[in-house]
Amino acid sequence: MSLIPYYSSSDKSEIYTGGKTQFKNTAFYSLRIAFKSYFNSYHSMMSKLDYYVDTIEDISLTDSYYESYIETIVHFQHFFELIIKDILEKENPLLAVRAVDKPVLLHKLISKEDISDEEYNSLNSLEFSGALKTLCDLVNSGRIKNPAYQVFSHNKGVLDALNNFRNRIWHRGRFILKYHALDEFICKHVIPLVLDIVEINDYKQFKPLWSYKSENILKINILLDLINEHKKKVPDHSKVALLKEIGRVQYNQNLLFNKKGEEEIKIFSELEEKNNFISEALQCPVCGSMSLLNYHDAEVSIEEMGDEMTPHFSAYQVVEIVESQVHCIICKFEVNRFVKNPSEYGYGDLRFWNID
Repeated sequence: MSLIPYYSSSDKSEIYTGGKTQFKNTAFYSLRIAFKSYFNSYHSMMSKLDYYVDTIEDISLTDSYYESYIETIVHFQHFFELIIKDILEKENPLLAVRAVDKPVLLHKLISKEDISDEEYNSLNSLEFSGALKTLCDLVNSGRIKNPAYQVFSHNKGVLDALNNFRNRIWHRGRFILKYHALDEFICKHVIPLVLDIVEINDYKQFKPLWSYKSENILKINILLDLINEHKKKVPDHSKVALLKEIGRVQYNQNLLFNKKGEEEIKIFSELEEKNNFISEALQCPVCGSMSLLNYHDAEVSIEEMGDEMTPHFSAYQVVEIVESQVHCIICKFEVNRFVKNPSEYGYGDLRFWNID
């Protein structure tokens, strides 16, 4: 038994038609997944990124980072592919498919006859590179006259690179951009292109499908600040980490997000009784609650007195209590000492750490 027709039957599957969104493919869901995965990339590397990191280019990557990277690249590429094919289909359904091997359907399309969704979806669609080339050729030749679509031909190099990275994941699964390189590629090249595309008239209305729905009390526009930081010759990776963590939380609103006042104090008091390494509660930069707990760790070092060749030599342990991370018990915002106080980036007067 062939499993394809079995699982393609109407009682086991459906043709996605957009539902209430009225957009006929899943492009904006992929865009949402891509942003959620990218914003998770700092959180996935917290065990490697700390206050003592000197060369970010050399840090080893974690299993969680590999997952975030794969989801980020695959779903950004999928978003662009579906948008490109949507544009081609609206121009002419033949532009987005290979119909030579199905002459009856090909003749129907040439004759501008109506065909069912099932018939159209039975045709093989163009691969990403072919669809991109088709759109760019039609735009550059003036055959497609909407000036908004020039953004694709102007950014063909970006899309070719993204497609290359996706294919190297999909077919061999061995190519991974390092942490800092992923930031550069996404913030310098991909996000600006995304923002141009979602502002095209045909796509403006779908912002609720892909964008985070909450705000942060710092009133930061995360995407624009990420773009602007990567216009600098040397971006501040710690600031980028803060922005990504704010984005991660805003995409993953916790059920406790709306707890306020007395409930926060109760939760904090209970935690404080059980954990001597919580020093204070601060204001969270995302949800604004006084629920950001400052955690301390004990660092042990060895101090020596005298010389090993003398009878007065001794060595002893020195225990230093240091701030290690802050964690919001309401919205789950969390950063370690790799990230500076928000005020040091020009974001109000909020602090995470007690700077001497």
